Amino acid sequence: MDYVGIDRVIFGAVALDQPRRFFSDWGLRRISATRSRLTFATGNGTALDICRDGMRGLAPRIAPSSQFREFVLAVKSRRDLERLGAELARDRSVDEQPDGRLRFQDDSGITLSVTVLARVPIAAPDAQSYNQPGSRRRVDTIASVHEQARPWQIGHIVFFVPDVDQAEAFYRKRLGLWLSDRYVGGAGVFLRWARRSEHHNVFLLKSPHGHSDLHHLAFEVQSPHEVFGGGRAFAAKGWATAVGPGRHPISSAYFWYFKNPLGGAVEYFCDPDFVTEHWKPHQYRVNRFSEWHLAEGIPPPPANAARPSLSAARAIDAARAATRAAAAPSAATGGTRS
Repeated sequence: MDYVGIDRVIFGAVALDQPRRFFSDWGLRRISATRSRLTFATGNGTALDICRDGMRGLAPRIAPSSQFREFVLAVKSRRDLERLGAELARDRSVDEQPDGRLRFQDDSGITLSVTVLARVPIAAPDAQSYNQPGSRRRVDTIASVHEQARPWQIGHIVFFVPDVDQAEAFYRKRLGLWLSDRYVGGAGVFLRWARRSEHHNVFLLKSPHGHSDLHHLAFEVQSPHEVFGGGRAFAAKGWATAVGPGRHPISSAYFWYFKNPLGGAVEYFCDPDFVTEHWKPHQYRVNRFSEWHLAEGIPPPPANAARPSLSAARAIDAARAATRAAAAPSAATGGTRS
């Protein structure tokens, strides 16, 4: 079975003020807000729900230190949903929720649901062009500069689990995910939800503390420019780097991780490998977390000092705006042309 992707991820929270600021600063669109629930969305409509502790129907915590509650995978049809629900009901409780999704726990105690995709597909932004020796695709155009990231989608979710082999068996044999790569000896496994997909959508890591927990939630952005620019903007608002920026040799993606006040981390990433049914999984024996990375983020500029490149850009924009404003009265009155 090929899944469409993540429909939503659900967190709990003791209070909503901090997660409201955090995910707004992260660059998500706020869809709704009540006293008990916040809903944000990425560019393609994938949702992030933050529900106040004690809200009816909220799944239990995955770990004492984490507010992660549930993630929801989307399938294409009701038939897919019913077939999967019947298969899982053979050996575990499968509960239909008021919105029609089927909720259950995996073999590691992680709560997840499956639902039929309901949102209307949204066209992805135009691809960015890059110049390389022998290939000049960006012509007469300045490359993008980002002072705010706008995540397009939730690309993957990563968990610590007590037994990676057991967890892999459940996700592959029962849910039908595909193997992309593996760390041998039960250290970790990269899985994807469709035969043709980004390198991984679910990554399972051997837990260092013996129980399941959220490691991180990854948001895909458009380019390395957006990883770096968005990451610097987010850090400037006071949110702490976990690690990065850097680049993964497994999946090839650029990354920047930040500490999530609700547990685990959140990641900006871009340029992941895209693999198909012809991909040959690798069996890695050494840690290949990064080709390179910064441990504490990019140092911020001195207090009250604007970055010269952006300061110059603003000055140019202001000069252009002043020129246009000065020319406007002449144009409006039919001024003569020189």
